[in-house]
Amino acid sequence: MHRSYLKTIFNSTLNTKFIIFILIQFLPLKDLNSEEWEENNLNIKFIENLNTTNLPKWEKLEINEEKYQQKIIWDKIEIKNDFIREDYNPNKDSNKLLERSRNSEDLTLGNKFRSVSRNLIYKGNLYPEMSFWIPSSFKHSKRFTYTLTGQLLGNPTNRTHKDDCTWDEFWTDCADSQFFFEATPVNTKYFSLGLNYSQQESFLGNRADGTWRDAGQAIGFQLKTNLNSSQGFSIIGNNLYNPYGKGGPNNKHPKLEETIQADLGRSYLFLYSKAWDLGKYFNSNSHSLMNLNAGFGNGRYKSAKEIETNWINLGKYEPIFSFGIALNKKFSIFTEYAGQYAGVGISLRPLNLPLTATFMLRDFQGSNQGIINCKNGDPENCRATIDSRLVFHF
Repeated sequence: MHRSYLKTIFNSTLNTKFIIFILIQFLPLKDLNSEEWEENNLNIKFIENLNTTNLPKWEKLEINEEKYQQKIIWDKIEIKNDFIREDYNPNKDSNKLLERSRNSEDLTLGNKFRSVSRNLIYKGNLYPEMSFWIPSSFKHSKRFTYTLTGQLLGNPTNRTHKDDCTWDEFWTDCADSQFFFEATPVNTKYFSLGLNYSQQESFLGNRADGTWRDAGQAIGFQLKTNLNSSQGFSIIGNNLYNPYGKGGPNNKHPKLEETIQADLGRSYLFLYSKAWDLGKYFNSNSHSLMNLNAGFGNGRYKSAKEIETNWINLGKYEPIFSFGIALNKKFSIFTEYAGQYAGVGISLRPLNLPLTATFMLRDFQGSNQGIINCKNGDPENCRATIDSRLVFHF
């Protein structure tokens, strides 16, 4: 009986478990949790409210109504710029921008040296000349393309005239003038190539030749390049071709009946230039510079003894040099040995223009150049004279 009772309880328990299992299959577990059920019921009601009570209300607008037909009027608005000065000139400022663009090459070069004939350009500043007869070898600056030079020699540099001329004699019998024009149409990243033109015979006083045909024109060239930022090299030909055939023979004296009008001498120069930045001195905003030009030349760049023997055209190459110091971008001093001409000088740029004035003192008593420059070819007859010139770049 006891066994029969246990069996009845076991069967009853199984039936109860089976009923619970069936209920679980039809009722979700989370519905049995009252809190979750209430929250879910609230969410369902919120969504129903959104779908019914909060729907947007659309209204049809009549575009023909007058209030929607107003015209839009565009009015000109004057903008006042308080930052524009009263002296503002747009044309003037545009010219400044153009000038800056022309100078951009020099401004971006940093510490690189450039030349314009015998002037140097450094850190955007145009410096005075560093020599009188010997050109600089640095690549030509793109800031300027053309150079005009007019110069006056203090004596005629020949044996028939005295050197100690009075003021009146200077203008009538002693002074000798020349004019030069230089153009550099080819100026690449690596080199510059230009032409030079010279008018070599005087237009002043009794020594003036009078006609254009007799002015002693001659044409040459100048090829320049930078070896690095502060060193340059150049090959220059001066007075090589005379269009009227009056340049005289090469490396020998002309015959007595031969007419000569180009007397500065056919010359080739092979030159090296070196420049140094010395820093800012003398309360100047521009740097002080030191410059050396050295190399070999022939023609009038030969020694006085060689010129006396074989005249002034071409011939033997001999060493030449110049050494200059620019205190700032306004003033420089130099010494130079250029064959027939040797001396000391100064160069000035007093104005804010690309205009330079240069003066050289030469033919001191006893100088070797006296055998061709001074009266009777006697160095003791030399009386120091001053050569001068004006140079304009554009």
